Amino acid sequence: MVGRWVFAVALTMAMAGAARAEPGAAYIDAHAHLFGDVGRGETDYPGAVELAVRTMDALGIRKTLVMPPPFAPSHPQSYDVETLNRAIAKHPDRFAVLGGGGTLNPMLAAAAGSTTVDDALKARFTEAAHAVLDQGAVGFGEMMAEHFSMGPDHPYLSAPADHPLLLLADIAALRDAPIDIHMEAIEHEAGPPEGRYRSPPNPSRLTPNSEAFERLLAHNPKARIVWAHLGWDNTGQRTPDLTRRLLAKHPNLYVHFKMGGDSLPVNQPLVKGQGLGAEWLELIKEFPDRFMIGSDQFFVTPRAQKRFPQHTKPMRMLMNQLPPDLARRVGVENVRRVYTLGDEDAPS
Repeated sequence: MVGRWVFAVALTMAMAGAARAEPGAAYIDAHAHLFGDVGRGETDYPGAVELAVRTMDALGIRKTLVMPPPFAPSHPQSYDVETLNRAIAKHPDRFAVLGGGGTLNPMLAAAAGSTTVDDALKARFTEAAHAVLDQGAVGFGEMMAEHFSMGPDHPYLSAPADHPLLLLADIAALRDAPIDIHMEAIEHEAGPPEGRYRSPPNPSRLTPNSEAFERLLAHNPKARIVWAHLGWDNTGQRTPDLTRRLLAKHPNLYVHFKMGGDSLPVNQPLVKGQGLGAEWLELIKEFPDRFMIGSDQFFVTPRAQKRFPQHTKPMRMLMNQLPPDLARRVGVENVRRVYTLGDEDAPS
């Protein structure tokens, strides 16, 4: 654990050599989490929100989209939209909520081993999905297709991206609400990657998932799919070329950036001593309406002992490297359009 933190700090410092974390163009963080578990059955999600607001103010983040992580079935700390709505009640202009990670994702994980789903389960899933949006969520998230275990309290979860329960795409299209999905990129079979990957609980071989993902994207072109965590690569296969190919082929695909020292040191937009890599800048210029910022930061109540890696500062650094027109699109306009947000985050 100590070694991972040393590496994470070192990488963030290396990034800072070419990119500053001081506030620049304001932006919206499209993917973050709250950690409010204090222990012994007690929670403090409002405390996590207050920490998030202080961080947002310091880094120039106008608004943050918070969501439950993709919980496993029967997870003791699972939560969903109701908890998040209560937590952000004092700051409605600074947050929006996605849901399903604590209700829909456990259902998907439990059914992942079957290629067929009975009508009763489909009906329960559909009812739960509509309930998420009826409670005010602006999208579904965080859902999973391939989620590696990176520690003892971090489960391995996998389901084909075109699993029958991802009929969620049809509901998303009907309700005009995007799906935020966590899927490690596996284009070709490979052995276990380096870094924090351990087998078990993770599989001993990586099985390709890109074709199933493309089937999901093609299933309903009206469904907006947001592929989370670009720039945070745990397989070595989420390359700029893969991103370009999928964005060109599937107009309903969007991505948001995440970076930090807790992934493999490859396929990251910020290059030590250089700032934003040229191939990444060209990719963003080629698809300026498809990229967003999504730090995946876990904001932890000060009352909890748990700590998570730092991801907000690298996002600030990335924003500071973008030309003003791209910073406006990536940082604000794309998020507003994809999640149909208003302009209530605009400065008065």
